[in-house]
Amino acid sequence: MDLDDSPQEAGFRRNVRAWLRDHLTEERRLQLNAREGRAWIDFIRHWQRDLLAAGLSVRSWPRAYGGQGAPATEDLIVFEELAQADAPLDAFRVGIRIIGPMLMKLARDDQKAAFLPRIADGSDLWSQGFSEPGAGSDLAALSTRAVHRAGKYVINGQKTWNTLGHLADFCLVLARTNPEVPKHKGLTAFAVPMSSPGITVRPLQQMNGRRDFNEIFFDDVELPENAVVGIVDGGWKVAVTMLDFEHRGLAVLGFGCRRLYGRLLELARTTRIGSSNRAALGELDIRRRLAALGGQARIAVLNNHRFLAMIPEGGVPGPEAAIQKLHSTELNKAMHALALEIASLADLADSEARERLSAWEEDYLTSFGMTIAGGTSQIQRNIIAERALGLPR
Repeated sequence: MDLDDSPQEAGFRRNVRAWLRDHLTEERRLQLNAREGRAWIDFIRHWQRDLLAAGLSVRSWPRAYGGQGAPATEDLIVFEELAQADAPLDAFRVGIRIIGPMLMKLARDDQKAAFLPRIADGSDLWSQGFSEPGAGSDLAALSTRAVHRAGKYVINGQKTWNTLGHLADFCLVLARTNPEVPKHKGLTAFAVPMSSPGITVRPLQQMNGRRDFNEIFFDDVELPENAVVGIVDGGWKVAVTMLDFEHRGLAVLGFGCRRLYGRLLELARTTRIGSSNRAALGELDIRRRLAALGGQARIAVLNNHRFLAMIPEGGVPGPEAAIQKLHSTELNKAMHALALEIASLADLADSEARERLSAWEEDYLTSFGMTIAGGTSQIQRNIIAERALGLPR
């Protein structure tokens, strides 16, 4: 396949770069990368609306829902340029890259009209309520129940590892509605307003010191019947569709790996070993490892383009997305591990060296979460084996 931009794509890429130069100032980047609290979400909402107004967000979505009806390749160009510009964390990625595409496939028309434009412009932040303390990798074993009673559904149970649920407006919750059938056939998906009575959210402190993840408790949370997404007892299809889109969304991290590789090279150039004047980049072992990671970073970018070309127009990503997700998240972790190793070679009696090491340490710890989100690396290997390669379970 031809990986060069067409004349139209090249022009679009130039426009994206020019817009980012004008709108992503260093001051704004710092505000947008704060990553915690309501004030941060307010900054991100404005950023999301600016992206949408410029035609740079949900570009491939239908115009009726805020998009431009553009080819999916233009979405990739936007993701690539955002990564190169070190743009802020996409807090709305769950809604835009996972829940929104699923709603287009499986939701009722009234739900699409109500939810999709507000996802696109940042009015509503969505989270995902799948994992439970006793049902992580085995999602079908979940125990959260939704009982139909007097024209409503009443939900009781607990979810965990919920990203940004403490700041979210909605949660897409998977609950058991029929305990009498095989476990994956009795699940239903619900669009749950996080302001509903009976919901308690408790942020979880991660090993990097942040509180992006949460546990959510549902105590007699009442929902109308029209909160069902898809069909009753058809939640497994919703979950699988969302996970395929999630793998694809996380795979976009491959563009971030290219940007990260540039930072890694600069770190190796500028880090002096101990109190000497020897640059870490001059060490043969480090040069070899950097060269290997550079090749893998290029592969991550090429995989994004290659697997996008394999998705039918308007279709759902296939098991190949698991290859992307596995490769890019493990590569991200490996690059941060080398960065931490290089930063630790400096003379740590110097305060700037200590601060640099601390920043890389936080990013390294964060990288572990990316190998778990959307299914662990072990689960991705199972998906690749069974669904892509046709190996026995």
